[in-house]
Amino acid sequence: MRVSFTMRAVLFGLLILPGLAHAFAECDDLTGLPINFNVRWPQVWDALNAEAPCTQNCHLGSDAQGDLNLGSRTLSQYFLVHQPSSQNPAMLRVDPGNPKFSLFFQKVSCTEPKIGGPMPPPNGHLSAHLQGMIYDWIEQGAYGESAEDPIPRDYMFRDSLESLRR
Repeated sequence: MRVSFTMRAVLFGLLILPGLAHAFAECDDLTGLPINFNVRWPQVWDALNAEAPCTQNCHLGSDAQGDLNLGSRTLSQYFLVHQPSSQNPAMLRVDPGNPKFSLFFQKVSCTEPKIGGPMPPPNGHLSAHLQGMIYDWIEQGAYGESAEDPIPRDYMFRDSLESLRR
C-alpha cells in the first residue's frame, strides 16, 4: 500500500509533533535576555558550580544520579554532549545546535521536561542568566572540550557570534 505525501504529513502531525511539543511545555521564556556569545563548557560549569549543588552532590562520582557525573569540569562535558539519557536512550542529554530538544536544557528550564523531573531540586530552576548561558552554549555547538580529545559532532558550523534564541 502506497501512502501519499499528504497522508504522511498528516500522520507526522498526529503522531510525532504532539510528543515534540511536550519538549517545549512549561519552559521559561528567555527571549528577552541578552545573548551570551562564544560560550564554552568551562564557563557553563563554573556558573553551574557556583549556583547549584549538582556538581557537588547528586551528580558526583561513580554513583551519580542518572549516570551523569558533573564533578569534574574537564570530564563532565563528555558525559553530556551526544550522550543518550540513561532514562531514555532515544533522547540526547545535549544535542549540539538544538537546545530545546536537549534534555540538559529542558531539565534546568522546564517544569515538565520530556523525561523525568526538573533539576536541580527542589524547584528545578536556575537563574534566567544561567539558563540563557546553557541555551547559548548548546545553540553554539556545545564546545569547550580539550583540543587533544575533541567530541565528534554532526553539526553545521555556526559562528559563535550568532544565536537563534527563540
